[in-house]
Amino acid sequence: MDIQRDKRGAELILILRGRLDASWAGHVAAALAAAVRDGEHHLRVEMSAVGYVSSAGLRTLLTAHRQAKAIGGSFGVLAPSPAVRDVLGLAGLEQLIATAEAAAAAPAATPLAPVPLRVHEGAVARHELHPVAGARPGGLRVRITGEVGRLRHGTAPEALSPARFGPGTFALGVGALGTDAADSCGRLGELLAAGGAAAYQPTDGPGRPDFVVTEGGLEPSGHLLLGLAGEGDFSLLSRFTPRGDRRTVPLTALAAEALELGAAPAVAFVAAVETAGLVGATLRRSPAAEAGGDERFAFPGVRDWLSFTPERAFRDSTALLAGVVARPGTAFDPLLRPLGGNDLRAHVHAAVFPYRPVRQGAVELAATVRELFDGQGLQAILHLLADPRGPGGAGDSEFLRGALWCAPAHPA
Repeated sequence: MDIQRDKRGAELILILRGRLDASWAGHVAAALAAAVRDGEHHLRVEMSAVGYVSSAGLRTLLTAHRQAKAIGGSFGVLAPSPAVRDVLGLAGLEQLIATAEAAAAAPAATPLAPVPLRVHEGAVARHELHPVAGARPGGLRVRITGEVGRLRHGTAPEALSPARFGPGTFALGVGALGTDAADSCGRLGELLAAGGAAAYQPTDGPGRPDFVVTEGGLEPSGHLLLGLAGEGDFSLLSRFTPRGDRRTVPLTALAAEALELGAAPAVAFVAAVETAGLVGATLRRSPAAEAGGDERFAFPGVRDWLSFTPERAFRDSTALLAGVVARPGTAFDPLLRPLGGNDLRAHVHAAVFPYRPVRQGAVELAATVRELFDGQGLQAILHLLADPRGPGGAGDSEFLRGALWCAPAHPA
């Protein structure tokens, strides 16, 4: 089979020639997936030169239709050959043809996405800004939970800070989910919470990340050894994409532009991002339950406590970020570290999932978070880093596009 791409306005056309059978269904699915990763959400397959479609091919078309609908995009079959039209009709999938023909007949009948409030051109990213419906003014009240010394010297279970992570709560740090502080002490790892969900990376057993999503009266709860936690509403949503000829937006640039958008000395943010790779670290052992000292995180002993990504990991994934970014001199300084080679200070965690495109337009935070966790594919929680050493370093995390919620962060 031959597959060609043809961009027509907002639509990307894949022109297929040959047989859409089991041998080629995977290739077509891969081509469609690659187009979505490139930011194409309105897809068509032109099938005038396709003489045969098997069940494997039908499944590929139906999956593409469902996935496009899930992200606010569209999918359809253009100019089906008589054989293709017959197969779609017998399978009860005529709507795929109707969708494409309706779009061709009235391409401007409905807007492709909500109109943004305004557009902000950052140094690296283009931001389409949307107000957040129902957001309370005032930003987030964020407090430092725990003491920095606990990370180096450990602590008793009773010194852990209990926390709940329901809707309207924002948190990141070192912690664990569960109700028993003594049990949490041996499992503490990277944790983040946003949009009514909380997830952490346990440091015991196989280390598979765990999570709890708010369901009715059930809210995530756990303990923090050390972290940033607060409550409030994110008042601004940015749909960001790389600016100009750039393909990606580095974490350092995104954090800097979040600080600019938040228009405050310190800004809290959450982002659902399609990634080109992540750079970060995870704890290998719980820092709470053992005696220790400053040598824990000095070379070479740091290797016993932390695992680092030697290069960008989790390429072509989707991640949920939670972070605080500020210039030096804010109340959050004890838990912020330099980010890259500039004067930014930040603390950012990422929950990593298999790739799925982020829904278009003015999406809602809690719904977006729930969609990510509903996939049951949580892969890891990382503390994100930016390595400024150039070609010899791991580099920076890089994002293809995403949704960024931000608001001023005020000390609680």
